[in-house]
Amino acid sequence: MKSLTIYNCTKFNITDSVSILEETKTDSTNEDAGSISPNGSSLIISSKTFFPFSCVYNVKVKHDILAWINGAYQPAPIYKEANSFPAFFCSDNNLLIIVAPTPIAKGFTEALKATYPDKVNISGPLNFDFNKIKTFEKHAKGLYFAVDEDTITSKHFFGTGVETDDEAADAIDNEKATYLIANIDVLGKSRTIGFSKKGALVLYSKPSDINKERPYLELAIETLLTTQSLK
Repeated sequence: MKSLTIYNCTKFNITDSVSILEETKTDSTNEDAGSISPNGSSLIISSKTFFPFSCVYNVKVKHDILAWINGAYQPAPIYKEANSFPAFFCSDNNLLIIVAPTPIAKGFTEALKATYPDKVNISGPLNFDFNKIKTFEKHAKGLYFAVDEDTITSKHFFGTGVETDDEAADAIDNEKATYLIANIDVLGKSRTIGFSKKGALVLYSKPSDINKERPYLELAIETLLTTQSLK
């Protein structure tokens, strides 16, 4: 399984290796949040040009550990965990694809925008149209959606043919659905793929049949094209 988060991005002028800063919540000072750097030459996938980047985002973890500080092990209630992942900017379609789960991608892009507002313009996550996607699926396998009930805020349905359930279909029609898992034919093979309203594309099926340098990215782009989420 591989999770990618996709953003609408009209400007991405990162040409050198640069650090990313993040404002602390305690004293409004800036601290190191990670880095981003170009990673090789551009790629052509489905006639579209992608510029690759190597990214690091440091996530604060609140958990007591023993850290080596000043020559001795000392208790540390908070530490930083470095997350490394690739990203790809497509100027043809103004998209930024981050190969990381949404919480990491969101923190990274927010810090990147705040550090380089003159170089980066990321307007928000790609909005998947579930009504359009369901016309391309063989069947749905899962659906998460919000409900207006006194004690329940959301429901999850799982099983083959979820889309045939009236409540599930109504959630998609009324744009209450937040996450859809579907079986879709992409590149001549049935794939299990998740679509999130937060811009996440989750590839559950391993693309072992795609003999390319970056098979997951290849599958992601072909999925967007197949579902007309990208033109």
